[in-house]
Amino acid sequence: MSRLDRMFRAAAMIAIAACCAVSISSAAPVGTNFTYQGKLQKDAAPHAGTAEMLFRLFDDPAAGNQVGADVTLSGVVVTEGLFTVELDFGSVFDGTALWLEMQVLTAEEIDYTLLAPRQLLAAAPYALHALSAPGGGGGGQWTNDTFGITHPGNVGIGTASRVDRRLMIDSGASGNPLWLKNNNINYAALAVQNDAVGGFGLYDEWSDRHYSAGNFGFKMSNPVYPVDAANNVGPAGRFVSTGSVFTPGIRAALYVHGLTGSANSNGIYASSTDDRGVSGESQTNWGVTGECKSAGTYGILGTPNEGIYASSPSITKPAGRFSCPSGGIAIDATAGLVRVKTLQIVGGADLAERFDVAGNPEPGTVLTIDPAQVGHLRTSDEAYSHRVAGVVSGANDLSAGVILSKDERIEGTAAVALTGRVWVKCDATDAPISAGDLLTTSARAGHAMKASDRDRAPGAVLGKAMTALESGTGMVLVLVSLQ
Repeated sequence: MSRLDRMFRAAAMIAIAACCAVSISSAAPVGTNFTYQGKLQKDAAPHAGTAEMLFRLFDDPAAGNQVGADVTLSGVVVTEGLFTVELDFGSVFDGTALWLEMQVLTAEEIDYTLLAPRQLLAAAPYALHALSAPGGGGGGQWTNDTFGITHPGNVGIGTASRVDRRLMIDSGASGNPLWLKNNNINYAALAVQNDAVGGFGLYDEWSDRHYSAGNFGFKMSNPVYPVDAANNVGPAGRFVSTGSVFTPGIRAALYVHGLTGSANSNGIYASSTDDRGVSGESQTNWGVTGECKSAGTYGILGTPNEGIYASSPSITKPAGRFSCPSGGIAIDATAGLVRVKTLQIVGGADLAERFDVAGNPEPGTVLTIDPAQVGHLRTSDEAYSHRVAGVVSGANDLSAGVILSKDERIEGTAAVALTGRVWVKCDATDAPISAGDLLTTSARAGHAMKASDRDRAPGAVLGKAMTALESGTGMVLVLVSLQ
Protein backbone atom coordinates (compact mmCIF):
# COMPACT_ATOMS: atom_id res chain seq x y z
CA MET A 1 0.00 0.00 0.00
CA SER A 2 1.35 3.38 -0.95
CA ARG A 3 1.92 5.86 1.83
CA LEU A 4 -0.23 8.99 1.60
CA ASP A 5 1.09 12.31 2.80
CA ARG A 6 -1.00 15.41 3.27
CA MET A 7 -0.45 19.14 3.28
CA PHE A 8 -3.14 21.59 4.37
CA ARG A 9 -3.68 25.30 4.51
CA ALA A 10 -6.24 27.36 6.41
CA ALA A 11 -9.62 27.56 4.64
CA ALA A 12 -11.25 30.24 6.78
CA MET A 13 -11.00 32.99 4.19
CA ILE A 14 -12.59 30.78 1.53
CA ALA A 15 -15.55 30.09 3.85
CA ILE A 16 -16.02 33.79 4.57
CA ALA A 17 -15.93 34.71 0.90
CA ALA A 18 -18.63 32.14 0.15
CA CYS A 19 -20.91 33.61 2.82
CA CYS A 20 -20.49 37.13 1.48
CA ALA A 21 -21.48 36.02 -2.00
CA VAL A 22 -25.02 35.07 -0.89
CA SER A 23 -27.73 37.55 -1.92
CA ILE A 24 -29.52 39.32 0.94
CA SER A 25 -32.90 38.61 -0.67
CA SER A 26 -32.26 34.88 -0.34
CA ALA A 27 -30.56 35.00 3.07
CA ALA A 28 -31.09 31.93 5.25
CA PRO A 29 -30.03 30.97 8.80
CA VAL A 30 -26.41 29.84 9.13
CA GLY A 31 -26.09 26.06 9.19
CA THR A 32 -23.55 23.79 10.91
CA ASN A 33 -21.53 22.95 7.79
CA PHE A 34 -18.11 24.41 7.00
CA THR A 35 -15.59 24.32 4.11
CA TYR A 36 -12.40 22.29 4.46
CA GLN A 37 -9.59 22.50 1.85
CA GLY A 38 -6.36 20.55 1.67
CA LYS A 39 -3.59 19.23 -0.54
CA LEU A 40 -3.18 15.47 -0.93
CA GLN A 41 0.14 13.94 -2.00
CA LYS A 42 0.91 10.36 -2.87
CA ASP A 43 4.50 9.13 -3.14
CA ALA A 44 5.74 12.73 -2.72
CA ALA A 45 3.70 13.87 -5.76
CA PRO A 46 0.35 15.68 -5.97
CA HIS A 47 -2.46 13.17 -6.34
CA ALA A 48 -4.86 13.50 -9.30
CA GLY A 49 -8.22 11.78 -9.80
CA THR A 50 -10.86 10.91 -7.18
CA ALA A 51 -10.69 9.60 -3.64
CA GLU A 52 -12.91 8.31 -0.84
CA MET A 53 -12.47 10.36 2.33
CA LEU A 54 -13.52 9.66 5.94
CA PHE A 55 -13.53 12.47 8.54
CA ARG A 56 -13.90 12.24 12.33
CA LEU A 57 -13.75 14.72 15.21
CA PHE A 58 -11.92 14.06 18.51
CA ASP A 59 -11.44 16.05 21.70
CA ASP A 60 -7.75 15.15 21.88
CA PRO A 61 -4.89 15.38 19.33
CA ALA A 62 -3.91 11.72 19.75
CA ALA A 63 -6.42 9.74 21.83
CA GLY A 64 -9.57 11.11 23.46
CA ASN A 65 -13.23 10.60 22.56
CA GLN A 66 -14.91 10.92 19.20
CA VAL A 67 -17.35 13.85 18.93
CA GLY A 68 -20.29 13.54 16.56
CA ALA A 69 -20.70 10.95 13.80
CA ASP A 70 -18.47 9.94 10.90
CA VAL A 71 -18.60 12.01 7.73
CA THR A 72 -17.85 9.88 4.66
CA LEU A 73 -17.49 11.46 1.22
CA SER A 74 -17.30 9.49 -2.03
CA GLY A 75 -15.82 10.55 -5.34
CA VAL A 76 -14.01 13.62 -4.06
CA VAL A 77 -12.27 15.29 -7.03
CA VAL A 78 -8.57 15.94 -6.46
CA THR A 79 -6.84 18.22 -9.00
CA GLU A 80 -3.07 18.56 -8.81
CA GLY A 81 -3.35 17.47 -5.20
CA LEU A 82 -5.93 20.11 -4.21
CA PHE A 83 -9.41 19.26 -2.95
CA THR A 84 -12.28 21.13 -1.28
CA VAL A 85 -15.08 19.47 0.72
CA GLU A 86 -18.09 20.53 2.79
CA LEU A 87 -18.17 18.93 6.25
CA ASP A 88 -21.15 18.86 8.61
CA PHE A 89 -20.87 17.23 12.03
CA GLY A 90 -24.03 18.88 13.37
CA SER A 91 -24.24 21.17 16.44
CA VAL A 92 -21.08 19.92 18.17
CA PHE A 93 -19.03 23.14 18.36
CA ASP A 94 -19.52 24.68 21.81
CA GLY A 95 -16.12 26.31 22.24
CA THR A 96 -14.24 23.11 23.17
CA ALA A 97 -11.06 22.50 21.15
CA LEU A 98 -11.51 19.71 18.57
CA TRP A 99 -9.13 17.85 16.21
CA LEU A 100 -10.01 16.56 12.76
CA GLU A 101 -8.93 13.06 11.77
CA MET A 102 -8.85 12.10 8.07
CA GLN A 103 -8.62 8.76 6.26
CA VAL A 104 -8.20 8.39 2.46
CA LEU A 105 -8.91 5.56 0.02
CA THR A 106 -7.78 5.88 -3.63
CA ALA A 107 -8.59 3.62 -6.57
CA GLU A 108 -5.32 1.73 -6.26
CA GLU A 109 -5.70 1.03 -2.54
CA ILE A 110 -7.54 -1.82 -0.79
CA ASP A 111 -8.30 -0.10 2.51
CA TYR A 112 -8.37 3.42 4.00
CA THR A 113 -5.08 5.01 5.01
CA LEU A 114 -5.05 7.01 8.25
CA LEU A 115 -3.35 10.39 7.86
CA ALA A 116 -1.47 11.66 10.87
CA PRO A 117 -1.36 13.79 12.83
CA ARG A 118 -4.89 15.01 13.53
CA GLN A 119 -5.51 18.61 12.55
CA LEU A 120 -6.58 21.21 15.12
CA LEU A 121 -9.68 23.12 13.97
CA ALA A 122 -8.58 26.67 14.74
CA ALA A 123 -11.11 29.52 15.12
CA ALA A 124 -11.41 32.39 12.66
CA PRO A 125 -11.41 35.96 14.14
CA TYR A 126 -15.19 36.39 14.01
CA ALA A 127 -15.66 32.93 15.50
CA LEU A 128 -13.52 34.05 18.43
CA HIS A 129 -15.87 36.98 18.91
CA ALA A 130 -18.82 34.55 18.94
CA LEU A 131 -17.34 32.83 21.99
CA SER A 132 -18.38 35.88 24.00
CA ALA A 133 -21.96 35.74 22.72
CA PRO A 134 -24.79 34.12 24.77
CA GLY A 135 -23.99 30.43 25.15
CA GLY A 136 -20.70 30.82 23.28
CA GLY A 137 -18.65 29.33 26.07
CA GLY A 138 -16.18 32.22 26.11
CA GLY A 139 -15.60 35.02 28.57
CA GLY A 140 -18.93 36.79 28.00
CA GLN A 141 -21.32 37.25 30.96
CA TRP A 142 -24.38 36.01 29.07
CA THR A 143 -25.17 32.38 29.94
CA ASN A 144 -27.78 29.88 28.81
CA ASP A 145 -30.21 28.64 31.47
CA THR A 146 -33.84 27.58 31.89
CA PHE A 147 -35.01 31.16 31.16
CA GLY A 148 -33.15 31.38 27.84
CA ILE A 149 -30.18 33.68 28.45
CA THR A 150 -29.17 35.44 31.66
CA HIS A 151 -26.75 38.29 32.44
CA PRO A 152 -25.50 38.58 36.03
CA GLY A 153 -24.71 42.30 35.91
CA ASN A 154 -26.29 45.52 34.69
CA VAL A 155 -27.45 45.81 31.09
CA GLY A 156 -27.80 49.07 29.18
CA ILE A 157 -29.63 49.38 25.87
CA GLY A 158 -29.29 52.72 24.10
CA THR A 159 -27.68 54.30 27.15
CA ALA A 160 -24.94 53.66 29.69
CA SER A 161 -26.12 51.36 32.44
CA ARG A 162 -26.32 52.85 35.91
CA VAL A 163 -24.97 50.99 38.91
CA ASP A 164 -28.43 50.68 40.51
CA ARG A 165 -30.19 49.59 37.32
CA ARG A 166 -30.11 45.94 36.33
CA LEU A 167 -31.76 46.85 32.99
CA MET A 168 -31.91 50.34 31.55
CA ILE A 169 -33.48 51.16 28.16
CA ASP A 170 -33.52 54.57 26.49
CA SER A 171 -35.68 54.91 23.37
CA GLY A 172 -34.21 58.29 22.48
CA ALA A 173 -36.42 61.07 21.11
CA SER A 174 -39.39 58.86 20.15
CA GLY A 175 -40.90 55.42 20.56
CA ASN A 176 -41.72 53.29 23.57
CA PRO A 177 -38.70 52.37 25.70
CA LEU A 178 -40.28 48.99 26.41
CA TRP A 179 -43.21 47.24 24.76
CA LEU A 180 -44.58 44.04 26.29
CA LYS A 181 -46.99 41.69 24.55
CA ASN A 182 -48.43 38.44 25.88
CA ASN A 183 -50.28 35.85 23.76
CA ASN A 184 -50.86 33.32 26.56
CA ILE A 185 -54.03 33.82 28.61
CA ASN A 186 -52.47 32.03 31.58
CA TYR A 187 -49.67 34.57 32.05
CA ALA A 188 -49.26 38.31 32.51
CA ALA A 189 -47.50 40.64 30.10
CA LEU A 190 -45.58 42.00 33.09
CA ALA A 191 -44.96 40.33 36.45
CA VAL A 192 -43.28 42.34 39.22
CA GLN A 193 -41.91 40.83 42.43
CA ASN A 194 -39.67 42.27 45.14
CA ASP A 195 -38.57 39.90 47.89
CA ALA A 196 -36.84 42.60 49.95
CA VAL A 197 -38.60 43.52 53.19
CA GLY A 198 -40.41 46.82 52.60
CA GLY A 199 -39.30 46.85 48.98
CA PHE A 200 -41.31 48.18 46.05
CA GLY A 201 -42.22 46.44 42.82
CA LEU A 202 -42.45 49.62 40.69
CA TYR A 203 -40.72 53.01 40.88
CA ASP A 204 -41.58 56.16 38.92
CA GLU A 205 -38.34 58.17 38.74
CA TRP A 206 -40.08 61.14 37.12
CA SER A 207 -42.33 61.74 40.12
CA ASP A 208 -40.03 59.98 42.60
CA ARG A 209 -42.82 57.63 43.69
CA HIS A 210 -42.73 53.97 44.64
CA TYR A 211 -45.60 51.66 43.77
CA SER A 212 -46.84 48.08 44.31
CA ALA A 213 -46.05 47.83 48.00
CA GLY A 214 -48.09 50.99 48.60
CA ASN A 215 -50.93 52.64 46.71
CA PHE A 216 -50.84 53.19 42.95
CA GLY A 217 -52.29 56.52 41.87
CA PHE A 218 -53.38 57.86 38.49
CA LYS A 219 -53.52 61.67 38.50
CA MET A 220 -53.67 61.39 42.30
CA SER A 221 -51.21 63.16 44.60
CA ASN A 222 -52.09 61.01 47.62
CA PRO A 223 -53.75 57.71 46.65
CA VAL A 224 -55.51 55.99 49.56
CA TYR A 225 -56.36 52.73 47.80
CA PRO A 226 -54.10 50.16 46.09
CA VAL A 227 -55.31 51.59 42.76
CA ASP A 228 -56.70 55.10 42.92
CA ALA A 229 -57.69 57.18 39.88
CA ALA A 230 -59.31 60.57 39.44
CA ASN A 231 -60.40 62.67 36.48
CA ASN A 232 -62.20 65.99 36.46
CA VAL A 233 -63.88 65.38 33.08
CA GLY A 234 -64.84 61.94 31.82
CA PRO A 235 -64.05 58.52 33.23
CA ALA A 236 -61.17 58.08 35.65
CA GLY A 237 -60.40 54.73 34.08
CA ARG A 238 -61.18 52.88 30.88
CA PHE A 239 -60.91 49.15 30.26
CA VAL A 240 -61.43 47.63 26.82
CA SER A 241 -61.39 44.00 25.75
CA THR A 242 -61.37 43.04 22.08
CA GLY A 243 -61.86 39.31 22.66
CA SER A 244 -64.68 37.74 20.64
CA VAL A 245 -65.61 35.19 23.34
CA PHE A 246 -66.56 36.26 26.86
CA THR A 247 -65.06 34.21 29.66
CA PRO A 248 -65.21 35.82 33.14
CA GLY A 249 -61.75 36.72 34.38
CA ILE A 250 -60.04 35.87 31.09
CA ARG A 251 -61.54 37.97 28.31
CA ALA A 252 -63.40 40.46 30.47
CA ALA A 253 -62.25 44.05 30.15
CA LEU A 254 -62.28 44.31 33.94
CA TYR A 255 -62.41 41.40 36.38
CA VAL A 256 -63.02 42.14 40.07
CA HIS A 257 -63.21 39.69 42.98
CA GLY A 258 -64.28 40.64 46.51
CA LEU A 259 -62.61 39.44 49.71
CA THR A 260 -63.60 35.87 50.52
CA GLY A 261 -65.27 35.37 53.89
CA SER A 262 -66.20 38.99 54.48
CA ALA A 263 -69.78 40.24 54.86
CA ASN A 264 -68.94 43.40 52.90
CA SER A 265 -66.86 41.75 50.18
CA ASN A 266 -68.45 43.44 47.17
CA GLY A 267 -66.83 42.62 43.85
CA ILE A 268 -67.73 46.13 42.66
CA TYR A 269 -69.22 48.93 44.74
CA ALA A 270 -70.43 52.06 42.97
CA SER A 271 -72.25 55.14 44.22
CA SER A 272 -73.48 58.39 42.73
CA THR A 273 -75.00 61.48 44.27
CA ASP A 274 -76.87 62.61 41.17
CA ASP A 275 -77.21 59.74 38.70
CA ARG A 276 -76.72 55.99 38.42
CA GLY A 277 -74.29 54.06 40.56
CA VAL A 278 -73.74 51.53 37.76
CA SER A 279 -74.59 52.07 34.11
CA GLY A 280 -74.20 49.39 31.47
CA GLU A 281 -74.59 49.59 27.72
CA SER A 282 -74.25 46.98 24.99
CA GLN A 283 -74.94 47.21 21.27
CA THR A 284 -75.86 43.55 20.79
CA ASN A 285 -76.25 41.93 24.23
CA TRP A 286 -76.80 42.82 27.91
CA GLY A 287 -75.58 46.05 29.43
CA VAL A 288 -75.28 44.60 32.94
CA THR A 289 -75.53 40.95 33.95
CA GLY A 290 -75.57 39.23 37.32
CA GLU A 291 -74.81 35.61 38.06
CA CYS A 292 -75.00 33.64 41.31
CA LYS A 293 -72.76 30.60 41.70
CA SER A 294 -74.13 29.00 44.87
CA ALA A 295 -77.30 28.76 46.96
CA GLY A 296 -78.18 31.82 49.02
CA THR A 297 -76.42 34.29 46.72
CA TYR A 298 -77.83 36.92 44.39
CA GLY A 299 -76.99 37.71 40.81
CA ILE A 300 -78.22 41.31 41.19
CA LEU A 301 -79.51 42.76 44.48
CA GLY A 302 -81.43 46.01 44.40
CA THR A 303 -82.48 48.43 47.13
CA PRO A 304 -85.12 51.26 47.28
CA ASN A 305 -86.43 53.27 45.56
CA GLU A 306 -86.55 50.82 42.66
CA GLY A 307 -84.58 47.68 43.40
CA ILE A 308 -83.89 46.98 39.75
CA TYR A 309 -84.89 49.17 36.83
CA ALA A 310 -84.43 48.04 33.25
CA SER A 311 -85.39 49.69 29.99
CA SER A 312 -85.05 48.59 26.38
CA PRO A 313 -85.65 50.80 23.33
CA SER A 314 -86.32 47.77 21.13
CA ILE A 315 -89.58 45.82 21.01
CA THR A 316 -87.61 42.66 20.18
CA LYS A 317 -84.97 42.97 22.94
CA PRO A 318 -85.95 42.30 26.57
CA ALA A 319 -85.31 44.94 29.20
CA GLY A 320 -84.41 42.15 31.61
CA ARG A 321 -83.76 38.45 31.39
CA PHE A 322 -83.73 35.87 34.18
CA SER A 323 -82.68 32.28 33.72
CA CYS A 324 -82.03 29.35 36.00
CA PRO A 325 -81.28 25.63 35.52
CA SER A 326 -84.25 23.33 35.06
CA GLY A 327 -86.26 23.22 38.26
CA GLY A 328 -84.64 26.37 39.68
CA ILE A 329 -86.27 29.71 40.44
CA ALA A 330 -85.53 32.45 37.91
CA ILE A 331 -87.64 35.12 39.68
CA ASP A 332 -88.59 35.01 43.36
CA ALA A 333 -91.20 37.57 44.47
CA THR A 334 -92.64 35.77 47.49
CA ALA A 335 -92.66 38.91 49.64
CA GLY A 336 -94.30 41.32 47.21
CA LEU A 337 -96.79 41.92 44.45
CA VAL A 338 -95.96 41.08 40.83
CA ARG A 339 -97.69 43.55 38.50
CA VAL A 340 -97.58 43.38 34.72
CA LYS A 341 -99.56 44.92 31.90
CA THR A 342 -99.45 41.84 29.71
CA LEU A 343 -98.11 38.47 30.76
CA GLN A 344 -96.94 36.22 27.95
CA ILE A 345 -95.86 32.71 28.88
CA VAL A 346 -93.83 30.57 26.49
CA GLY A 347 -92.79 26.98 27.05
CA GLY A 348 -95.95 26.06 29.01
CA ALA A 349 -99.44 25.15 27.92
CA ASP A 350 -101.71 24.70 30.94
CA LEU A 351 -102.81 26.32 34.18
CA ALA A 352 -102.02 24.02 37.08
CA GLU A 353 -102.39 24.08 40.84
CA ARG A 354 -100.36 22.07 43.30
CA PHE A 355 -102.48 19.63 45.38
CA ASP A 356 -101.70 17.11 48.05
CA VAL A 357 -101.86 13.72 46.33
CA ALA A 358 -101.71 10.19 47.70
CA GLY A 359 -98.84 8.16 46.28
CA ASN A 360 -96.62 9.56 43.54
CA PRO A 361 -98.67 9.72 40.32
CA GLU A 362 -96.66 10.30 37.15
CA PRO A 363 -97.40 13.09 34.63
CA GLY A 364 -100.49 12.37 32.49
CA THR A 365 -102.36 10.60 35.30
CA VAL A 366 -106.08 11.46 35.71
CA LEU A 367 -106.96 12.50 39.29
CA THR A 368 -110.23 12.74 41.22
CA ILE A 369 -111.20 14.37 44.50
CA ASP A 370 -110.35 12.24 47.55
CA PRO A 371 -113.55 12.11 49.67
CA ALA A 372 -111.64 10.79 52.68
CA GLN A 373 -109.19 13.73 52.95
CA VAL A 374 -110.20 17.34 52.64
CA GLY A 375 -108.43 19.15 49.80
CA HIS A 376 -106.56 16.02 48.66
CA LEU A 377 -106.69 14.26 45.30
CA ARG A 378 -106.10 10.65 44.34
CA THR A 379 -105.67 8.58 41.20
CA SER A 380 -109.03 7.97 39.44
CA ASP A 381 -110.23 4.35 39.25
CA GLU A 382 -113.92 4.47 38.19
CA ALA A 383 -115.73 5.30 34.95
CA TYR A 384 -117.73 8.53 34.59
CA SER A 385 -116.60 9.84 37.99
CA HIS A 386 -118.26 13.11 38.96
CA ARG A 387 -115.26 13.78 41.25
CA VAL A 388 -112.87 14.24 38.28
CA ALA A 389 -110.41 17.07 39.17
CA GLY A 390 -107.71 17.22 36.47
CA VAL A 391 -104.49 15.67 35.14
CA VAL A 392 -100.92 15.63 36.50
CA SER A 393 -99.11 18.20 34.34
CA GLY A 394 -95.80 17.71 32.54
CA ALA A 395 -96.23 14.58 30.36
CA ASN A 396 -94.30 14.42 27.05
CA ASP A 397 -92.18 17.41 28.16
CA LEU A 398 -95.18 19.78 27.89
CA SER A 399 -94.75 21.86 31.04
CA ALA A 400 -97.33 23.94 32.85
CA GLY A 401 -97.49 27.62 31.97
CA VAL A 402 -98.63 28.71 35.43
CA ILE A 403 -98.49 26.72 38.67
CA LEU A 404 -100.52 27.93 41.66
CA SER A 405 -99.58 26.83 45.17
CA LYS A 406 -100.56 27.74 48.71
CA ASP A 407 -96.99 27.17 49.93
CA GLU A 408 -93.57 26.09 48.63
CA ARG A 409 -94.00 22.38 49.31
CA ILE A 410 -93.26 19.94 46.48
CA GLU A 411 -92.92 16.64 48.35
CA GLY A 412 -96.27 14.83 48.54
CA THR A 413 -97.89 17.13 46.00
CA ALA A 414 -98.53 17.20 42.26
CA ALA A 415 -99.08 20.06 39.81
CA VAL A 416 -102.57 19.32 38.47
CA ALA A 417 -103.67 20.84 35.15
CA LEU A 418 -107.08 22.43 35.61
CA THR A 419 -107.34 24.00 32.16
CA GLY A 420 -105.29 24.22 28.98
CA ARG A 421 -103.44 21.59 26.94
CA VAL A 422 -101.94 18.53 28.60
CA TRP A 423 -101.01 15.00 27.56
CA VAL A 424 -103.26 12.41 29.23
CA LYS A 425 -103.06 8.64 29.64
CA CYS A 426 -106.06 7.22 27.78
CA ASP A 427 -107.76 3.84 27.25
CA ALA A 428 -109.32 3.13 23.82
CA THR A 429 -110.06 -0.54 24.46
CA ASP A 430 -113.87 -0.16 24.33
CA ALA A 431 -114.07 2.76 21.87
CA PRO A 432 -111.52 4.52 19.65
CA ILE A 433 -110.74 8.16 20.47
CA SER A 434 -110.88 10.82 17.76
CA ALA A 435 -109.97 14.50 17.88
CA GLY A 436 -112.93 16.44 19.31
CA ASP A 437 -114.33 13.56 21.42
CA LEU A 438 -115.35 14.32 25.00
CA LEU A 439 -113.26 12.37 27.52
CA THR A 440 -114.15 11.12 30.97
CA THR A 441 -112.57 8.90 33.60
CA SER A 442 -112.29 5.15 32.98
CA ALA A 443 -112.16 2.09 35.19
CA ARG A 444 -108.45 1.74 34.33
CA ALA A 445 -106.55 3.56 37.10
CA GLY A 446 -105.37 7.04 36.10
CA HIS A 447 -106.73 6.79 32.52
CA ALA A 448 -109.37 8.68 30.58
CA MET A 449 -111.70 7.26 27.89
CA LYS A 450 -114.25 8.42 25.34
CA ALA A 451 -117.49 9.61 26.96
CA SER A 452 -119.80 7.49 24.74
CA ASP A 453 -122.71 7.52 27.22
CA ARG A 454 -124.16 11.01 26.88
CA ASP A 455 -126.48 10.49 29.84
CA ARG A 456 -123.61 9.76 32.26
CA ALA A 457 -121.21 12.35 30.84
CA PRO A 458 -122.52 15.61 32.40
CA GLY A 459 -120.38 16.48 35.46
CA ALA A 460 -117.84 13.77 34.58
CA VAL A 461 -116.19 15.31 31.49
CA LEU A 462 -112.43 15.91 31.70
CA GLY A 463 -112.07 17.76 28.39
CA LYS A 464 -111.80 17.32 24.61
CA ALA A 465 -109.32 15.12 22.74
CA MET A 466 -106.97 16.98 20.38
CA THR A 467 -105.29 13.84 18.99
CA ALA A 468 -106.57 10.33 18.22
CA LEU A 469 -106.01 6.86 19.74
CA GLU A 470 -107.37 3.94 17.67
CA SER A 471 -107.07 1.16 20.26
CA GLY A 472 -105.33 0.06 23.45
CA THR A 473 -103.74 2.56 25.78
CA GLY A 474 -101.55 5.57 25.02
CA MET A 475 -101.09 9.31 25.38
CA VAL A 476 -103.65 11.76 23.96
CA LEU A 477 -103.30 15.55 23.87
CA VAL A 478 -106.33 16.90 25.69
CA LEU A 479 -107.79 20.38 26.07
CA VAL A 480 -108.76 20.21 29.74
CA SER A 481 -112.18 21.75 30.36
CA LEU A 482 -113.99 20.24 33.34
CA GLN A 483 -117.76 19.91 32.79
